[in-house]
Amino acid sequence: MKNFEEGNVNVAEEHSTVASGAVITCVGHPIYDELFIDVDRKIKCSTCNLYTPLKDTKPIKDNGTLRKTLAQVLLTSAVMLTSASCGMPVGYSAILLPQLKSANGTMQIDDEMGSWIASLHSAATPFGSLLSGVLMDRIGRKFVLQLASVPLILGWILITLSENHAVLLLGRVIAGLSAGLSAAAGQVLIGESTEPRLRGMLSSGPFASYSFGILLVYALGSLLSWRYVAGLSTILPLLAIFAFTFLPESPVFLIRHNKQEEALKSLSWLRGGRITQAKNEIEHLLQRAKSEGQIHKESIFSIFTKPNVMKPLLIINIFNILQILSGTYLVVFYAVDILSNINGKLINQFLAASLTACVRFIFTIIASLLLALIGRRKIALMSGIGSTISALCLGIILQQDCEQSHYLTALFTLTYVAANTLGFFVLPGVMLSELFPAKVRGHAGGITFMLFNFALFGIAKIFPFIKNSIGIHGVFLIFGLSSLLASLFLYLVLPETKGKSLSYIEDYFQQNNFVWAKRDKNWEKKLHGSENERLNKA
Repeated sequence: MKNFEEGNVNVAEEHSTVASGAVITCVGHPIYDELFIDVDRKIKCSTCNLYTPLKDTKPIKDNGTLRKTLAQVLLTSAVMLTSASCGMPVGYSAILLPQLKSANGTMQIDDEMGSWIASLHSAATPFGSLLSGVLMDRIGRKFVLQLASVPLILGWILITLSENHAVLLLGRVIAGLSAGLSAAAGQVLIGESTEPRLRGMLSSGPFASYSFGILLVYALGSLLSWRYVAGLSTILPLLAIFAFTFLPESPVFLIRHNKQEEALKSLSWLRGGRITQAKNEIEHLLQRAKSEGQIHKESIFSIFTKPNVMKPLLIINIFNILQILSGTYLVVFYAVDILSNINGKLINQFLAASLTACVRFIFTIIASLLLALIGRRKIALMSGIGSTISALCLGIILQQDCEQSHYLTALFTLTYVAANTLGFFVLPGVMLSELFPAKVRGHAGGITFMLFNFALFGIAKIFPFIKNSIGIHGVFLIFGLSSLLASLFLYLVLPETKGKSLSYIEDYFQQNNFVWAKRDKNWEKKLHGSENERLNKA
């Protein structure tokens, strides 16, 4: 929109030129008056009594884009509070285990008890994830996120007050339930509430805050006793409950529960007050709901056997297994133990763990920015190749056991964490928010996180045994080979979703191909054209 100003008359027009005789409005008065442009491009307002040439002035900024971006960022920020609070118990075992091993009295632990403390959080998380899938489609994404903070607070209180291992383990279990409840709900809420231009960047935001939660608990653990750290960890979930009180529910959820008026209010707020855009999106959501056969209810089993559900389910879950084997979360759980094997006495292990957490946090932010600039496939390959090279090099260097290689091991350790974080750490959440169709997004997200956490629990539980059997160099060789397999898998099957609407992605999985290179490019061009036309209208 171009703007003109003369005296106290401020004229806004929709095009760069004004046709002679066009009727515009004087916005300099409480009661808008009509202005007329004559053949000499002069205007006259009956109230102002101005009759002067129309001159271009500095364009007045359209704040609509800024407002809707800010609204979507605020919603994401609330999810990030929840993610940060869930990252803290994940990193907590890394600072808890060394303190308990060196403690005297009833809380002292051995390796066996330490493995239970580290892994039991992940053992409880799948049950929270399964429950999340049901609750998301019943009470809403936002309310699930608020509900998830309650057991987390309770878990931290139990850990703070624990006087024996049983209470400590119970606190870890309850905190794990909370992590399962919130993980899928946060990604689904962001995916359903944000525009395609922002979705990649914002859906990776919770992983940045998750990394920050890990970094925060490492930093606190290097300064304070584990009890004080647990007590302070209740602050973030309390803030998250408060923040969600002022934010809207997912418009997709509201539409699918026949709450069109609430959905319009929600989407109008998320689009910065642009009612026309909100109405267009609501109309599109209604059309999609009808085309999915809302009238004829299908069983969950029959829905999950359809290509547009089964394909993303396989892609995400196979990648999740390979991601775990590449060491993404094992390095988080056992950071201090792993680094003590790598660095010896060169550097304080708590400081080294905090440094890796800092690198992880920085590179999740970088990943968020890259997701707005380049495609998902490129990021996946960059991360996979970087993780493969750095992990294999680290394994080979550690196998040589050279005393002069401390700085090389430190360099490759940080490179591995950075590369792995850049794509492998953030992509599963982005994929979950984008790839699943709306009608099963809640259930599919819950099932995916359930399977992921069962696998993570099993691998985290046996990790100390594997490390003692093959050595730390063997562990990193496995990390490197798994990273290579994950890279090849994503190169073959991961579709490019940058800038694509959720409807476009759903339709892609209806095609006959499973490998990205064999997609129907003619269909893609045709659908891409109609998609651009719809987005331009919005």
